[in-house]
Amino acid sequence: MKECNSSQELFNEDDTHLELLEAIWLRTRDAILSNQMPSGGVISDADKAVFDLFGMNWQHTILALYHHAHSYKDFLEHIKPYANINKLALERIKAYLSGHAQPQEALNLFEEIKGMDNVLNDSQIQQWQRDGYVILKEALDIQQCQASINAIAGFLQIDITDRTQWYNCANRKGIMVELTHHAALIAARNSKRIHKAFSQLWQTENLIVSADRCGFNPPHTEHHPFSGPDLHWDVDLTKPLTFGTQGIVYLTDTDAQQGALTLVPGFHLHLKSRVDEFKNQQHEIDLHKLGSKPVPAKAGDMIIWHHFLPHGSRANLTDKPRIVQYINMYPFPKEIEQ
Repeated sequence: MKECNSSQELFNEDDTHLELLEAIWLRTRDAILSNQMPSGGVISDADKAVFDLFGMNWQHTILALYHHAHSYKDFLEHIKPYANINKLALERIKAYLSGHAQPQEALNLFEEIKGMDNVLNDSQIQQWQRDGYVILKEALDIQQCQASINAIAGFLQIDITDRTQWYNCANRKGIMVELTHHAALIAARNSKRIHKAFSQLWQTENLIVSADRCGFNPPHTEHHPFSGPDLHWDVDLTKPLTFGTQGIVYLTDTDAQQGALTLVPGFHLHLKSRVDEFKNQQHEIDLHKLGSKPVPAKAGDMIIWHHFLPHGSRANLTDKPRIVQYINMYPFPKEIEQ
């Protein structure tokens, strides 16, 4: 195979990944056109993992699948600019789908992570078990944080130091910034310190990193009130509940009143026994009554939480924006759909 150095070259030179994406597109198209959505959702967890390995944010990709259900060519053209397809990603996907060992480059990384000193100490692991979340200090250094901030500012087309530009900027949906594919964000996702933390929690180094978005939560004002999301789960409460993680990196110092991530500590121990209370009605219930708590931290710190915890942002009552990058890691799903 010709060595390909860019996403565009891989789109032009190798058909294997196109076949993988086309299989997902065909299944999605058939479900949409027949109006027969699978009970577990239009795409599987394995599909999401494929998207992550290709550097494609899965929420954005699902929207593209719906918008281009009548044309695979249009779907492919739509997602090209948002992908980070490379030879290693393709080899990893093919290995997962075939059940074969990961490529040597990936195995070398896993061995390096395994040989690292633990980044979460015994006290932090105990906090994880008790509260369902942990703070990884200095997950990114200040230079990495600033690189991600600059990427977000460029995407929003604003000068972040100018507060008059915070509220009517482009490419922001509420507090979410739909930026996924940028060298600074990819570098942050490749942090070995972050990989080590997730490997301690998952008890394996063989992990996939999410191609996730960023966040920009400016101060709450009368004319620009907090838009949410408030406390919620990203878990499908109608399906069997299994272990999972989520993560957020603060790119600036973030205090409790600055729109900090808010969790219900310890609720990962209770969700399974109480899930029937929340099925299909979580947004009608005041989850703060369960004992919500904002989690402040410094620039570069990362909060990793058990996805059974209700979580959300909150109104930013300070004079500074909350700027974050979302990063998660997880093993390739065991039940593979092809």
